[in-house]
Amino acid sequence: MKASCLRFLLSTAAFGIAALAHASDAPANPAWGKAADNKILAQAWVNQTMAANSDLLVIGVHAFRPGTQDERMIASNLDRINKEDDDDDKGAVAEGKTVLAPNMKDPNKFEVLMPLTDSKGAIVGAIGFVFRYQKGESQIKMLKKATALRDAFGATLSVASDLFKPVK
Repeated sequence: MKASCLRFLLSTAAFGIAALAHASDAPANPAWGKAADNKILAQAWVNQTMAANSDLLVIGVHAFRPGTQDERMIASNLDRINKEDDDDDKGAVAEGKTVLAPNMKDPNKFEVLMPLTDSKGAIVGAIGFVFRYQKGESQIKMLKKATALRDAFGATLSVASDLFKPVK
């Protein structure tokens, strides 16, 4: 087997394992916070964006809270606030990786995970989108939309701590 083919299979298997591990986290964890109780700028943006985009099922914003060493979900439409990030989330921040893939458990969902950048282009976190999806739909269209949403939000951030600005 060619080395490039083997690397592809290994990376695909690793992504699948990470996705399954992430999916197994789905039940509510008592340590996770509720989205409705999360009164920060990132959460307000998630709420507004979800309300304006019927093709979106989930948005998750990941970052380091000021004074912490662990990257976590800081905003989402799901009650997973403070969920520890998985390897893909960390890769988006540390290595600038973007992941595009149909959901392994539900083929009617398509996931886009990418670095979240501020107005100067510095990576301040990661952002994940889950879109409604039908086989054969343009994945590039979803990437473009996710990128546009991410960039519009990032343009409002002058520094990483802006994500945590309190809102009413």
